[in-house]
Amino acid sequence: MGYFYLLCVALMFSFGGTCVKLISPHFGPAYITFFRFAVGVCFLLLLKAAKRQAFQKDFFSALRLLAGWILFGAAAKWVAYLTENYALSHGPSYGNIVTQPAQTVFLTLSSVLLFKEKLPPRKLFCILLCMMGVLCISWNGRPLEVFFQENILLTGLFILSGFCAGCHVLSQKMIADRMDIIDSNLSIFAVSAILSFVPLVPGMAGGDLAGIRPDLGCIAGILIFGFITGIGFYLNARAILLVPFYMVPVIQSTMAIFAILWGVLFFHEKISTYIIGGTVMFIIGLIGLQIKGVPQKAT
Repeated sequence: MGYFYLLCVALMFSFGGTCVKLISPHFGPAYITFFRFAVGVCFLLLLKAAKRQAFQKDFFSALRLLAGWILFGAAAKWVAYLTENYALSHGPSYGNIVTQPAQTVFLTLSSVLLFKEKLPPRKLFCILLCMMGVLCISWNGRPLEVFFQENILLTGLFILSGFCAGCHVLSQKMIADRMDIIDSNLSIFAVSAILSFVPLVPGMAGGDLAGIRPDLGCIAGILIFGFITGIGFYLNARAILLVPFYMVPVIQSTMAIFAILWGVLFFHEKISTYIIGGTVMFIIGLIGLQIKGVPQKAT
């Protein structure tokens, strides 16, 4: 079931760019980010109700104890989604495939700097392979002046999103053994929803939403995006407990294949050999970062 959960998560997250494309004609990236958190919290609450699961007994004491990590993770995830949604609104629907290798590179470097883990040459090569794949996708064979004027900004936002998503994962790691899976996700996403809502208040008071009439596609995109956020992270946390940890990013990397496919099918976006080659490079890099080296036999 763990592998099935991960495949479901990869499939769900691959629709992120599609959802943004459906919502962005009516709402900007800041609103999309708030909708994603708010609706995600609603789906997590529905999940708790369906499971008839009460909050853990020491929920409020755990909140006070872990407030710093919860706030850190919530702020990081807010920035991650805000930058990702802005880049998706102004670029191709599959552009967020860059965030996964960026997140993996960040977590690998964090494990070296924060937890003093070793970085063997094989992992260093895989990090470079991920970076080369990202650059290949971003370049896409265009003239260098076009790359530096257009693509590099969106690629930088996706990379920043991946780094911030890595900070969120780090916060989850620090609170995983102290809070229930649903309760921890609810806590972080609820704070993220508040953080993303506050900047919207002046604009809403000034009439930003006046005259906006979202169509069915936009409403469906908002609901699906919230479902992906709430239920997707819950399934991902469940899967981590059931499969070897190194297999998690390997299966999640299939998101890139799905995301490119949806861009072709739904928005008729063109896929070049540079994008295919770059995707293959960073998938190989992701796999290499997670697979453990073969232990040497004693002689």
